[in-house]
Amino acid sequence: MKFTALCLASMVAASSALLRVPMKKRSDEEFLANRREVVAARANQLTDTGDVVINNYENAQYYGEISLGSPAQNFEVIFDTGSANLWVAGKDCSSTNCKGHPTYDSSASSDYVVNGTTFDIEYGSGACTGFLSQDTLNVGGLTLPEQIFAEITDASGMGVGYKVGKFDGILGLAFDELAVCGDPNDGGYIPGCVPTPFGRLASTGLIDEAVFSFYLGGLTPDFPANMTGFPGELTLGGIDEDHYTGDLAYVPVSKAGYWQITVDSVGIDGTDFSTADTREAIVDSGTSMLVGPPDAMDQLADKLGAKKMSSTGEYVVGCHKDLPDIEVTIAGVDYSISSDDYMLKDGPICILLMLGMDLGPEGLGWILGDVFMRKYYTVFDMDQERVGFALAKASE
Repeated sequence: MKFTALCLASMVAASSALLRVPMKKRSDEEFLANRREVVAARANQLTDTGDVVINNYENAQYYGEISLGSPAQNFEVIFDTGSANLWVAGKDCSSTNCKGHPTYDSSASSDYVVNGTTFDIEYGSGACTGFLSQDTLNVGGLTLPEQIFAEITDASGMGVGYKVGKFDGILGLAFDELAVCGDPNDGGYIPGCVPTPFGRLASTGLIDEAVFSFYLGGLTPDFPANMTGFPGELTLGGIDEDHYTGDLAYVPVSKAGYWQITVDSVGIDGTDFSTADTREAIVDSGTSMLVGPPDAMDQLADKLGAKKMSSTGEYVVGCHKDLPDIEVTIAGVDYSISSDDYMLKDGPICILLMLGMDLGPEGLGWILGDVFMRKYYTVFDMDQERVGFALAKASE
């Protein structure tokens, strides 16, 4: 389960390379408009280098262009560290499910190879189903022939979030073990059954290191006049030192699959809202908020003087309030998230970019989503199974 609050025909020659994926940011204004639409819908129901522009869905789900097939068919996908599969809408996805999204047409590609294995995946925001296919993948100018991915035939489980979203699919960047295929209702999932795009970039030598790094752009100074926001960048194959200040501090992955790490504490003014049973966290570019245990998040919000909206589970507070930093301590290093980072204005009321969610057993309590990653440049090192953090430079 994924936790979240939402081409050339031949192989490029192996060479030393950093693959840079520029990232664009969806505006807060658009996020708020779509948030209202989602709430209304729920109420009614009760060495080569390459560049890909990456946008932000709901101010958090950063997406950019890839292509599949020969000739290329282009899609915008979320680059998601909280999952490991690649999927896009297939031509058999109904207009009700996939209206407004481009769909992959296998008959239009000379490189297509049939697979047909059942694909069924569930995210925190919903589920989607389809089947596996094989074709040429291009990301940022680098080409991976024979990449296995999923064609989605039913995205109804993703709900209105997919309908109003500007992403067409997801490209997972978690460990290969998290990639799945099969039907959970018919024999169960088969973990690790699909070689992931990033794993193949590393194993084929298209990038020097199995390392990628996220720099997430923020809002422009003239917001809301300029709604686009600063671009960010995903670097595949290494680190861009121009995007952070100071030194990177690394922490080991505690359990490979998700990018899971151990945190020392999550607190405000010395009050720790984590416990001995909830000190595992996932670093997840596909989640917009800081997510924690429901009771802990209620207590944290109460400490901030926020109120919980029963209809949406959101925490709101008056924008005039002067709120303290949230401190996340990892391997003895304190990472502060200021109110400017975790408050989103909606008129005179501010929404806290926090969510309470029960993430399951084994001590897993927290998700450090984009509200954290926008503040801290984040390095994911698959070879050494570690994650690094450094203060991100201000967007320019």
